[in-house]
Amino acid sequence: MHVRPATADDLDAIVRGNMNLAEESEQVRLDPAMLRPGVAALLDGRAPGRYWVAELDGAVVGQLLITYEWSDWRNCMVWWIQSVYVAQHARRSGVLTTLYRHLRKEAQAAGAGGLRLYVDNTNSRAQAAYAALGMTGDHYRVFEDMFSEPARIE
Repeated sequence: MHVRPATADDLDAIVRGNMNLAEESEQVRLDPAMLRPGVAALLDGRAPGRYWVAELDGAVVGQLLITYEWSDWRNCMVWWIQSVYVAQHARRSGVLTTLYRHLRKEAQAAGAGGLRLYVDNTNSRAQAAYAALGMTGDHYRVFEDMFSEPARIE
């Protein structure tokens, strides 16, 4: 397995991964006309963040997005993990662990203060996976005020 920063050539795979992620984890149907340019903005460097992909036999089997939060308490960036997806056929084969370990080393080398993520309250499978990586979810609770939401699958 090989982990690398995503490029514009990965646009279709990442869009597909995000569509699957939203449906599987939150029963949400994303609008491809909104999602595709959103992913492209990150891949083109027009938005703050960076995708990483895991490849197996030359095919993308996993992805995650990093965005950044300045921590005045720590005087450094905290990296937020988002848009984590592993293709169904590649699950339970170490893709997430490989992505996470690679990302953790990158964050430490860049002087980041740590890694954070949020997970849907009902997604117990993802919560267990993150706990197995050594992450904890008992320190903060995320609150939000979102101005628009994608459509729920009925």
